[in-house]
Amino acid sequence: MEAEGIEVLHLEVGKPAWKMPKGMELRVQDAIADGFVHYVQNRGLLELRESVSDQIERQTGRRFDPDTEIIITIGASEAVCMTALTLLDHRDEIIVPMPAWPHYDAVAQMAGARVVPLPLRSENGFQIDTQQLEDAITPATRLVVVNSPSNPTGGVQTADTLREVAALSDKHGFYVLCDDVYRDFVYEGTHESIASYMGDSNRLIYINSFSKSYAMTGWRLGYVAADAELSDALNRIHQYTAVCGVSFAQKAAAQLLSDDGLTQYLQEMKTAFMKRRKLWSDLVEECDALEATTPEGAFYTFPRVEFRSMTGREFCSFVLDEHAMAMVPGDVFGPSYEQHVRISYGGDLQTQARAVERMGNILNG
Repeated sequence: MEAEGIEVLHLEVGKPAWKMPKGMELRVQDAIADGFVHYVQNRGLLELRESVSDQIERQTGRRFDPDTEIIITIGASEAVCMTALTLLDHRDEIIVPMPAWPHYDAVAQMAGARVVPLPLRSENGFQIDTQQLEDAITPATRLVVVNSPSNPTGGVQTADTLREVAALSDKHGFYVLCDDVYRDFVYEGTHESIASYMGDSNRLIYINSFSKSYAMTGWRLGYVAADAELSDALNRIHQYTAVCGVSFAQKAAAQLLSDDGLTQYLQEMKTAFMKRRKLWSDLVEECDALEATTPEGAFYTFPRVEFRSMTGREFCSFVLDEHAMAMVPGDVFGPSYEQHVRISYGGDLQTQARAVERMGNILNG
């Protein structure tokens, strides 16, 4: 459509339209100019791993050894894939609270494991029901995913929920994949990580990324932290799939996490995204055709749509073909969400305002 000159409003891509932290483009230019364009260690540049270790400790209280327990990855996507290929095989089950980013399901299938969906409900803010979780656990349960805030719902798990899931890990012996990629997009209160409730457990796999918090999606910088023995196994997968991450990107990012201006940068970003979120929340309140709770985090809303008896997939095709707006059908994130759509408000405020007005005209017209 765009090749034909049609302007499409993009509400489908999970990337934040925001500026990078100040000076990053100069840092990467300096790294390249200095010849920092060759391989680094498989685990990544040590000074970046040290910076990552310090940040994880500040945010969660858990200390990981940068020498033996942290790997810099090609985004969080590789880290999740590495986890699946390291831990899972055809005898294993992975419990995925749904709706969920489809990457978890896909990499589990690559490993040959069985995916056990744990349906979450909009009416309780997409909280994990820990009794339902325990009922789903079997002797084959190897891994449970905790993504908070969530893609696609924006749901945020409470401290009580995370504490209970951590206790179940200790009781039943499964690993926890803690995906904290959206941790800096919590709009009410502060972020809680399950990493804070697992003590020194060797069953925690902590994953994060530079992509969302610092608007650096194209840099492909993520990381995975885990117990040294597990980290060694993860590193074998990493070594034979990627060798190492991009050297000059790592060099440029090495000092970012200790930058004095980072707190203000993140606050400005969150304030801007709260304005974008409000536009969609106001539309949901005003429009009977949309049903959704206000997302507490991330930059997505996941409404149920009641319009001309369409499924979410049919509605997405309709608004793309007839109104030049792109969004994602809900069934991408789980088979029980055929009536939902995922709307990303990662784009700029002007785009959101235009999309909300257009959507309101469609649904109320």
